[in-house]
This record gives sequence, structure tokens and C-alpha cells, in this order.
Amino acid sequence: QSQPKPKPQPMEVHHHPHVEKKSFKEYLLEGLMIFLAVTMGFIAENIRENIAENHKAQELAENLYQEVKSDSIVIQQKIDLRLKKEKQMVYLRDFLRDSSLENLGSTFGKAAFWTYQVVSTILFEPQDGILLQLKNSNNFKFYKNKELQNAVGKYSVAINRVRTRNEQEYNVVDHFIRQETISHFDYKWQEKVTNDGQLTVPQLINNPQSIPEAPFFLQNKNTFSRVESSGIVSQYLLTTRGTTQLHYVEFKNANHELLEVLRKNYHLEKE
Repeated sequence: QSQPKPKPQPMEVHHHPHVEKKSFKEYLLEGLMIFLAVTMGFIAENIRENIAENHKAQELAENLYQEVKSDSIVIQQKIDLRLKKEKQMVYLRDFLRDSSLENLGSTFGKAAFWTYQVVSTILFEPQDGILLQLKNSNNFKFYKNKELQNAVGKYSVAINRVRTRNEQEYNVVDHFIRQETISHFDYKWQEKVTNDGQLTVPQLINNPQSIPEAPFFLQNKNTFSRVESSGIVSQYLLTTRGTTQLHYVEFKNANHELLEVLRKNYHLEKE
């Protein structure tokens, strides 16, 4: 017997769920929420970058302040030292012009020592490590202040002028003073007063009382010329005075101005 054929099943009818259409206001609200979320994220990122930039600017300002302040102390020390040297040079210049060159003592020796041997000790070498770091960083927050820009600019110019002038002054030493020293300076006198090098030049100039009385002898007196030697001292004196009165004082003023501007803009107090 044949099996009865199964009755065909009725096809299932899938009903799509009814989706309610959003209104224009709802679309507008969703768009506004997305816009606000993106905007708030952008603002938060700007705030974070602004805080980081401000912190970096403050850090650079504080480091620069310490560097500039350190040089403000050193430049004054160098100026004071140069003024002491100038007095000794004036004494030596006047003595060489018309005084007896016999029986020279430690007063003459000290003047000759200051003139011929105290050379690099009186030169001021400005620092600019932090300043260069600041320029290379291009920190907008630091440079946005015009007053600060001008002060940094003046300070940079003053540094370059000091360095150029130092080279010029040292050239005078190299071309005139060195040969004069080799020809006529009494190195035995220096060996005695320094205990054959046990006392350094800074120790002697900072404690002149430590220089003992000792006769000073001009070397090669037969080739010694009062006119030429006093002229060399005079030229060197003019050079050192020019360095001090123009370039070092200019640096000192630019240094002071930058310190004041940094204190004002970054709330840095005098210590």
C-alpha cells in the first residue's frame, strides 16, 4: 500500500517589526549630542595642552632666571676686579713714565703682576645654555609677551657683544702684553711671592696682604723703553676700561632688565 502524501504546510509569513520613524527634533538632538561630545573632547585636549605648555614655560622661566641671576653676581665681581686692576695699571703706567727704575720693590711688582699676569681672571664669560634651550624650544607661551621678547633680545645681543669684546681685549694681550712680559717681567719675583706656584693668581689678588716684600728686577733693562712700555700699558688700560664701561655695563643692565621682567611675568621673587 502506498503511503499517503503529507499535506503541504502553509508557508510562514514573516512580519517585519514596525519601526517608528524619528522626528526631525530627535535627529537634531542626536547630532547636537555628538557635536557636543566632540567639542568637549577638543576643549579638554586644548586645556591639557595649555596646562602642559604653561608648566613648560614656567619651568623654562625659572631655569633661565637662575642662569641670569648667577651671571648677575659674577659680572659684578668681574667689574670690581677690573677696577682694582685698572688702579694698578695706572700706577704702573705713571711709574714707568718718569720714576726711578732702580731698587724696585713689591709695590711695583704687584702693579706689574696685576697688569701682565692677571688677564683671563678678569674676563667675564656669560652663560647661555638655558637661553639657547629656550630659543630652540619655540615655546609659544614663553614668547607671547612682547616685554619678555624684547628683554631676551637685548640680553642675547649683550652676550654676543661681551664675547666679541673679550676676543678683542685678549688680542691686545696676545700681541703686546705677552711679549712685554717675556722680555721684562721678573718671573723670579712671582715664583717667590707665589711660593713657586703654591699660591694661585686668584688667591693673591683676593688676599694682597699675602704678597711678601721682595725686590723686583726689570729684565733686559738695556732694551727696555719707558715710552714703549708705558704706551703698551696705556693702550691695554684703554682697552680694559672700554670693555668694562661699555660692554660689561651694558650686559649688567640687560641682565637686570631680564631679571625684572621674569619676576614680573612668572612671579619669581628675589632671594
